[in-house]
Amino acid sequence: MIFKLTTFCCVLLFIAGCSTASKKEIDHQEPPRQHTSNTKAPVALEKMNIQFLYLSAQQALHQGQPALSVRFLKALVHKEPHEIIPRFELVDLLLAGGQYEKSEAKSYMEAMPEDVRSQLTDDETLQYQQLYARSLLANGDVEQAEIILEGLLSKNPEHVEVRLLLVRLYAVHQSYLQAQRVIEQGLALGKDKRLQQLQVQLYLQQVAFKKADATLATMQRDYPEHEDIVLQRAHLAEKQGSGIKAEALLQLFIDTHEETAVQAYQMLAGIYARQNRVGAAIAVYEKLVPLTAADADVLMSLGRLHYQQQTFPKARDYFKQAITQLTMQGAKNEMSEDLATATFYYGASLEASHQWKLAAAEYEKLLTKHRLYLDAQLRLASIAITLKEYDVAEQRLLRLKTSYPHEIGVYESLSGLRLQQQRYQDVISESDQATDLGFSQTLLFNRAVAFEKLRQFEAQDKVLDQILDKFPHDAEALNFYGYSLAEREVRLDDAKEMVEKALISSPDDGYYLDSLAWVLYKQSKYDKALQVQLKAVAAVPNDALMMEHLGDIYWQLGHQRKARDAWKKGLDLGHKQATRVQDKIENGLIEI
Repeated sequence: MIFKLTTFCCVLLFIAGCSTASKKEIDHQEPPRQHTSNTKAPVALEKMNIQFLYLSAQQALHQGQPALSVRFLKALVHKEPHEIIPRFELVDLLLAGGQYEKSEAKSYMEAMPEDVRSQLTDDETLQYQQLYARSLLANGDVEQAEIILEGLLSKNPEHVEVRLLLVRLYAVHQSYLQAQRVIEQGLALGKDKRLQQLQVQLYLQQVAFKKADATLATMQRDYPEHEDIVLQRAHLAEKQGSGIKAEALLQLFIDTHEETAVQAYQMLAGIYARQNRVGAAIAVYEKLVPLTAADADVLMSLGRLHYQQQTFPKARDYFKQAITQLTMQGAKNEMSEDLATATFYYGASLEASHQWKLAAAEYEKLLTKHRLYLDAQLRLASIAITLKEYDVAEQRLLRLKTSYPHEIGVYESLSGLRLQQQRYQDVISESDQATDLGFSQTLLFNRAVAFEKLRQFEAQDKVLDQILDKFPHDAEALNFYGYSLAEREVRLDDAKEMVEKALISSPDDGYYLDSLAWVLYKQSKYDKALQVQLKAVAAVPNDALMMEHLGDIYWQLGHQRKARDAWKKGLDLGHKQATRVQDKIENGLIEI
C-alpha cells in the first residue's frame, strides 16, 4: 500500500526528544521521589501515530538532524512494514551514513515484504531497484548491482539516473571502456550535461586531457551560459601549463557576460597573481568590487596584492574596507575568524608603513581562539624590538614560550631579540631544544651569528652547513659564511666561491660586494679588491666598516692618503671599533 498523509485540523508541534518535558512542565513538577511506583515510562516511538512519526522525520531532516529523522523513520517502518515511501526515504538516509548504516540500508531493502514488492507500480519498482543497487554497491556486492542496473537500463534506456549509477560502478573498478560505452549510448539518445560531466571526469582519471577538453568544448557550445564549464576548461588548461589558453577562455566569457562572470573574474585574477602579474590581478579584482557589492574576500585579495607591491596606503584602505564589511555581517560583540584575519593584515600594512603604535593596537584585538593570534603576538614582540623596548618584547616572548612550547616561530623571535641584546649565549641555550621542532633557516642563522660572536667557529660552520645542505642558494648564509672564512683567513677559495654564488641572486648588493672584496684582499689580490670595494661603497656609502675595508685596500696599494681619508670617514660614520681605526690613521697598517 502507498503511504499517504491525512490532513490535520490542529497544528502538530515537533518534539525533538519524545521523553523530554517542556521547561514549564518541569518547573511545576514535584521534586522527584525515589522508589515511585506510578512514574510514567517514556512512550516508545513504535506506539506513536504513523502520521506523527513521518511528519517528525521530515521536520528533523529540514532542521538538519538526519540521525533523528532516521530514528523516526525506523520506528515507522517497524510499525508499518508495508509502507513504501518511508522505507525508501530511510534507505536513502542510511546510504549517506557510515558503513554500518549502509549495511542497514541493504537489510531494509531486502526486508520489504514480498506481497508489497509484487504490487509496486512501474515507477516504484524502478525506484526500489535503484535503491537496492545502491545499497549493494555500498556493501561491495558489485556483480549483483551491475546485473540489476544493466537490466534496468535495457528496459529504460532513457533513465539517466540509472545510467549515471552504472557509469560510476564501472569507473570505480576502472572499467573505463564499459563506462564510456554506457555514456556514449546515453548521449546518442540526447545531450545531457550530467553524462558529459561524468565523461570529462573519466577522461581526467585516465589522464586523457585532450579528450576531456574536447568534451568540455562541446559542453561549452551546448550550454554557453554555464560559467562552470568555462572554469573547468581554464583550470585544465592551466594545469597543463597553458596559462595563455586559460586566460583567453576566461576573457572570452567575461567579454560576453561582463556583469555576471564573477567566478571567471576571480579565476583570471588568480592566474595573474600566480604569474606574478600583480598589476593585472589588481585591475581584475577592482572590476569585481562593484559586481560583488564590495565583497570582503575581494577586498582582502586587493589588500594582499597591494601589500605585495608595497603600496601600503592602498593595502590599508582595502583591509579597512574589508573590516567594515565583515563587522556589518558579523554577530555583535564577537570577532569572527574572517574579521580577525582582516584585522591582522590591516595591522601588518600599518606596521609596514612604520606606524608601529597603530599596528600594535590592531594586533592586540586578536583573541587566543583566532588562527592568527600567535602571529599577532609575534608581530607585537617584533614591534617592541624595533622600538628598542627589549624588556616588553622579552616578557611577551617568554609568556609565548610557556604557552606555545612547540612553536618554532617563538624561538625564532626570541633568538632575534637575544641578538639585539647581545646575549649570545642565551641565543644558544634557549634555542637548543627548538632545533628538534623542525628546520628553521631563521633560527639556524641566528645561532650561527651567536656562535660567531662567541668565536665558536666550528659550531658556526656546522650550522651554516646545515642551512646550505637544504638551501644551497641561500644568499645570506653564503655571504655570511664566506665573509667569516675570509676574516679567519681559511678556505679562501671556498669563501670566494660562496660570496660569488650569493652575488648571482643580488649582483648589486653592497654588502655582498664588500664580502667579495674582503676575500680578494685576503688573497692579496688588491687591484681586484679595490674595483669591487668601490662598487660596494657606491651602493652603501654610509657603512663605517666598509670604509675601513676601503682604507685597508688603498694602503696595501700604496695610496696612503686615500687610505687615511677612508678611515677618517669610517670614524665619522660612527665606527664601533674607533680605537682600532684611529690607530690605523696614526700608524697605518703595521705588518706583523
